[in-house]
Amino acid sequence: MINIIKIEPLEDYCLKLFFSDGTYATLDFSYLLKAKTSLTNPLHDKQYFQSCFIDFGALCWKSGLELSADSLHLKAKNNHLLYTNEIVA
Repeated sequence: MINIIKIEPLEDYCLKLFFSDGTYATLDFSYLLKAKTSLTNPLHDKQYFQSCFIDFGALCWKSGLELSADSLHLKAKNNHLLYTNEIVA
């Protein structure tokens, strides 16, 4: 099972995610804004978006939105966005 161990908020709706297997990826989460649900509506505020946190290895927001590390890792891998060998401080 893969976990997210570190998050770095970047420009716009992008996050750099570091995974427990030593890989990392920069993913654009702007697609979440199209959902227009009670879980995703708060994400329109960039400051709120960047207040994400890790809970039990998953990417989370206070609204209750939770994205599993496994699904994000797979998405990054399938889109050739997964990299290795970066030192996690």
